[in-house]
Amino acid sequence: MSHDHFIIEQAEISGWQGVSKRSLLEDTPLRHELLSAHPALQGKCEIVTPMAREMYRTFKVAILLGDHGTYYTSQAKNGQSSALRVCMQLLAREYPHIVTYYHCSTETAILQERVALQDMLASTGHAVLSGGVILMRERLVSKIVDDLRRRGTGYTAVWCVDNAHNMQRRELEILADLQHRLWESGIQLLTVMMTDGRPSVDGNTEEAISCAPLLTRFFFHERQLRGLSKPDDLSEILDAFDTLDFPEGTSVRWTEFFLPKAYNNGFRLAGEAVNLYEALMRCSPDPGKGPPPLDVLFRAVRWALLRSAGFDNADFHFLPEDWRRAVDYAIFNGYYAPPRLLA
Repeated sequence: MSHDHFIIEQAEISGWQGVSKRSLLEDTPLRHELLSAHPALQGKCEIVTPMAREMYRTFKVAILLGDHGTYYTSQAKNGQSSALRVCMQLLAREYPHIVTYYHCSTETAILQERVALQDMLASTGHAVLSGGVILMRERLVSKIVDDLRRRGTGYTAVWCVDNAHNMQRRELEILADLQHRLWESGIQLLTVMMTDGRPSVDGNTEEAISCAPLLTRFFFHERQLRGLSKPDDLSEILDAFDTLDFPEGTSVRWTEFFLPKAYNNGFRLAGEAVNLYEALMRCSPDPGKGPPPLDVLFRAVRWALLRSAGFDNADFHFLPEDWRRAVDYAIFNGYYAPPRLLA
């Protein structure tokens, strides 16, 4: 184990107060070691985007009013999954007596009840996923009841489903049954779905008619989420890079970590919002529909920060063409998953 890796392990246990800011910002092996774990590159920290902030207003109201069938729609790769996770965390901070669960539906058809229950148990964090259908169903109910009891006075749980457009009829039936069983235990299980559109049932008319009550139950109140629409949206996102700490607990900002000399001389990434927005609009594959989705934005920022770190100086600033190159790179090299977006 290297000396710098040992320093990181010790600091993660006791805090970074004993590590000098100089050793974090100068060209040291410790800084190189930390680079690979930077949240801007690894998605270990989430930023509250404008989408997430707007979503939380309606998300919170729906939960507090006990509304059933709330679902959100948005353009693909626009940060909606991250927005859903952010809303869950904001709700947990503001209303700790409410339990939330994150469940991601997959494209693989789940026709067996046992498989669906295993996935749902995993989403609650239950350690035991084996057993028969009856046992797993009882275990799922007990887990949610126990989680609420540990909160004290809570009687509301929220089941948040990402990629809900992938859900099969059998999954919806199991979720409806879970709601009924929990209601008998005095617990209200609300659902919030994130989808790219209201799901429909493939098959004959009879199948569609029989499934209609389930679709109405879980996909009744549609809320449309917007992506980037103006430079101010970018300013809000980029400001997080200028204000969040890394390592956490230090006074080293994300932007400062990559460009310490420029940052100390007043450079702020939020000030690049207009040029970056213009680059996104100009380089968009479909300019008539607005800028590209959020994953392109984060790939561009990542590329720009990494590329510019070696040119850091007190007078550093990005040129408009720098952002155009960064956006072009992000669009044509879309293999990198964007960082999850939480403050």
